[in-house]
Amino acid sequence: MNKNERLLTTLNLIDEKYIEEAEIKMKRSTSRVAHAGFIGAIACFILLIGIGMYLFIPFKDPVLDLSAYAGSEYFPIIEKIADYRYKPNAYKNNFAKIKSSFTKFGAGEDNGMPDNMAPAPENGAGSNSGSYVEVTDNQVSGVIEADIIKRTDKYIFRIGMHDGYETLMIYSISGEDSILVNTYKIPKFDQEAWTYLANIEMYLSEDANTVTIIKGYSDSTMSKIGIISLDVSNVTDIRERDKIAIDGSYNSSRIKDGKLLLVTEFFVRIGDIDYTNPKTFVPTITRGDEEKCIEFEDIIYPDKLSNLRYSIVTLFDEGTLELLGANALLSFGNTVYVSENNIYVTNTHNKTEEHEDGNVRTTMTDIAIINYSDGKLTKNGIITVDGSIKDQWSLDEYEGHLRVVTSTFTRREYKTDEEFIRLEIKRNVNLYAISLESQRVVGAVIAFAPDNEEASSVRFDGNTAYVCTAEVVTFTDPVYFFDLSDYENITYTDTGTIDGFSSSLINLGDGFLLGIGQLNASTLKIEVYEQGPDGVVSVDAITLHASYSTDYKSYLVDRENRLFGFGFYSLLDQDNYRKNEDYYVLIHFDGYKLRVVSATKLDESPDRMRGIYVDNYLYITTDKAFKAIKVF
Repeated sequence: MNKNERLLTTLNLIDEKYIEEAEIKMKRSTSRVAHAGFIGAIACFILLIGIGMYLFIPFKDPVLDLSAYAGSEYFPIIEKIADYRYKPNAYKNNFAKIKSSFTKFGAGEDNGMPDNMAPAPENGAGSNSGSYVEVTDNQVSGVIEADIIKRTDKYIFRIGMHDGYETLMIYSISGEDSILVNTYKIPKFDQEAWTYLANIEMYLSEDANTVTIIKGYSDSTMSKIGIISLDVSNVTDIRERDKIAIDGSYNSSRIKDGKLLLVTEFFVRIGDIDYTNPKTFVPTITRGDEEKCIEFEDIIYPDKLSNLRYSIVTLFDEGTLELLGANALLSFGNTVYVSENNIYVTNTHNKTEEHEDGNVRTTMTDIAIINYSDGKLTKNGIITVDGSIKDQWSLDEYEGHLRVVTSTFTRREYKTDEEFIRLEIKRNVNLYAISLESQRVVGAVIAFAPDNEEASSVRFDGNTAYVCTAEVVTFTDPVYFFDLSDYENITYTDTGTIDGFSSSLINLGDGFLLGIGQLNASTLKIEVYEQGPDGVVSVDAITLHASYSTDYKSYLVDRENRLFGFGFYSLLDQDNYRKNEDYYVLIHFDGYKLRVVSATKLDESPDRMRGIYVDNYLYITTDKAFKAIKVF
């Protein structure tokens, strides 16, 4: 065998050796791959089982066990709160939950549902405070509402700023000779961290000797309400009589026959709830060093809670601040209306009705009634009506009946598999008459407005009512006149569709109604209406390119002289009103025409302006300024 043959034989042997080794490795590799594939298949199978279990095993709702608290005085409250906190699963399993989230993402959101002494005068102003004169246009005669301004026949009392402090300022009523008679720095409470003017209101007693100041403030841990009683019988020597502090936030108040009604709000902190300690879920009243939970018998609550907010109604003696009674209303607090006899506190919530083809969700309002006519607080039941209530002016008590105007919201949904898809949304307006004796509806007008309109303003007057409805986006404004003399046969007429809408309706007397609102997004409209033989008609209107105060307490309403005053912010140059400036305007209605009597430029937010008309003079006050202007 020659050299070349030996080399070829050697190469062949090497190739055969490598081929054998490669075959062995391939067999081993194939075996490993097969083994790995088998393991992978098992893993995938286990993963699929896990995913299936995660997606399709039905949810289990937790079981509530409250037996340990059954001996508590507040056990019914504990049950209600526990039921509110208990959230049953909305879906049968995770698959339905995930699928629903994608559906909601695609469908978009549904947003339809529904707070010291100045030198004595040198011009001969007397020290006696004078005789009380009502200046606030109260909803109910004799039931006085708090404001930042009050007056006597001699002096104007105004809460504002002086030398950088919240201050009670007293001005004389003397035309061009009017002066700042005195100032009194409003006292702070222990550990008071902050307060601001929007959280301070006051009353002046009927004998004009006492100013009662109510201020919302905060210490380092929570919101509080302070009540301060001041002796102002000598306006040049104001003295503090008493002051008390109450936990919570300020909602509303009234004074009637020397009794102060205070409505505050208290929010339960879910994370702090301890059913063995009522102070963690029941409001307390503190007098001096004594802190006491409101007793269970004085708590009002609906069948099902919609929130963990309490409204606390307390009754005090105006002069001594002695506590006469307290009630707590759990899950109430949207709107407060006070009549001569009763306090009405509302709670708006949603009701869902299930049908074979889907759900119908509607707004509802519970109205809790507390009687205070005998100088103490007495629970008097809960009335429920369809719809939501805009404000206190949408409720009225008259001759044993409660009349209510509500705006309804209905969302109809149809059902496909596990999902709910929105089908349609409807809005409209209702009027109810409810017997307070039977607490049943004795008369109603349902859905009287055009579709998708809501109540923008309401005014009751004895056996009549005016309701302005609006579809705010398109600025349409029917005004309805209701005859309520027969609840079984309520009749009404209206203006038909006119431009704009009214946010407030004001009865001027003699059959005239004044509306203040918007003609469009940038134009203010003031219009007078009258009930004619065939319906409500417009008598006259004024428009301004301006935004305006929507705080009803900021309006001057003088029915005797048919004067109306308010603050506005000019948006465009028009007549003598310059752009981006604040004004206070006084308007006179002579029975035929509206006429601007005066317009005064001021540096103040329109909501903080106040005007008083006395003997041909308009007295305008702001938080820092005072002007007396002869207008007639």
